[in-house]
Amino acid sequence: MLGYSRMVVQNLTECQGNDALHLISEAEYGAHYIIIYPSLHSLRELYSNYVMKKIEENNEIVIVNPFYETTDSVRQALSEKNNHRVDAISKYEKEESLMIADSLEEYLGDQPLLYIKKGLANYSKMGKNGLSVLADLGAYSHKSRYKDLVDYESSLPTKYHVSMKGFCVYHQKDFDQFSDEQQQKLIDSHGKALKIIEAL
Repeated sequence: MLGYSRMVVQNLTECQGNDALHLISEAEYGAHYIIIYPSLHSLRELYSNYVMKKIEENNEIVIVNPFYETTDSVRQALSEKNNHRVDAISKYEKEESLMIADSLEEYLGDQPLLYIKKGLANYSKMGKNGLSVLADLGAYSHKSRYKDLVDYESSLPTKYHVSMKGFCVYHQKDFDQFSDEQQQKLIDSHGKALKIIEAL
């Protein structure tokens, strides 16, 4: 298409993976961020450095909802990043400090948001400080439900009023499928918008 150019999306912060990790690690309860990632490797680096620290150092429940990898590969990535502590990961899953559930199931399955509802209902009973959710919303793109996703994100507050941090992660190729107006709406529906760029 000759002469076609995309609108420049406003309020999107480009950063390296380590900077994104720092920003989400410092996020306070109530945070609702959108994170656009360029590759599965960059996403794994982000969550594998985040999850165990939040469980062990911040006494949080953490939910990971992968889409472009299996729940077992998330477990494996966490294990590899954390000195092959498979027992600790199993223990955290048994006690529900760590919940790993497929994004397609969690968001578009028979019982939507089951794990998030469970985490919110249980964190204080379990003596936890709160809940962190890292959710890959690629399931919506996979099902070509772009408008539904924009409507869903737009229905959420830019800052939650519960002890939860929500990190909505989008693969760059999925994000690029949205119109300029939809991209801006998605960004405006979050308190902070980060785009991870890979170092050359």
